[in-house]
Amino acid sequence: MPRRTQEDSQATRRKILESAQRLFTRRGYERTSLSDIAKYAGVTRGAIYWHFENKEELLVNLMDFMDKEKFSIDLLHDASDPDEKDPLGKLKSCIRSMVDEEGNKFISSSLMSMIISIMSGSAGNDEVRERILDFIKSRHDLMHKILRNCISKGQLPANLAIEAAAEHLAIFCVGFFHQSRLGYTENVKKNFDFFIDREFEEIKTLTTDVL
Repeated sequence: MPRRTQEDSQATRRKILESAQRLFTRRGYERTSLSDIAKYAGVTRGAIYWHFENKEELLVNLMDFMDKEKFSIDLLHDASDPDEKDPLGKLKSCIRSMVDEEGNKFISSSLMSMIISIMSGSAGNDEVRERILDFIKSRHDLMHKILRNCISKGQLPANLAIEAAAEHLAIFCVGFFHQSRLGYTENVKKNFDFFIDREFEEIKTLTTDVL
């Protein structure tokens, strides 16, 4: 694909995702159609189908897009790279982005409330829930890869119980997520670097000889 055409395609994709974000936020999942999104974005329905199979796939791609925009999620991919010398540092930096203003706003946003409603079964459908679960699993698998990379670089114990470590870290992040949605994060933000360091000291104790 010629560079100009590729750039135009990426610009159209971004416009569709940004329009979907605004409409899902305002109207919710069920009340937003692909035709609505196309009209808001100033593109045809065919342009949407060029980039996304259906509304379910569009939402999951929007979640990935928002992760990259709000949470420096590319740092996770950097942390999983075998050539990365400091994967643990990259992972900590990504977690730290949760307390940034933009990340905090997204956690408390109407769009996030909509996603939670879909996962709880009060909105959406089985297909979109399955898509979101697959998305979450891909993040879980990526975390396993990162932890293995940290082990290979000597930053975590060789006998780390990887599944338990990934779950422990998920609980830590979800805890902050819920505190943020409740508006109780000011003190946490002040000490977040300390809490992250303590979290990984705890994770280092989750070895196969004790679990």
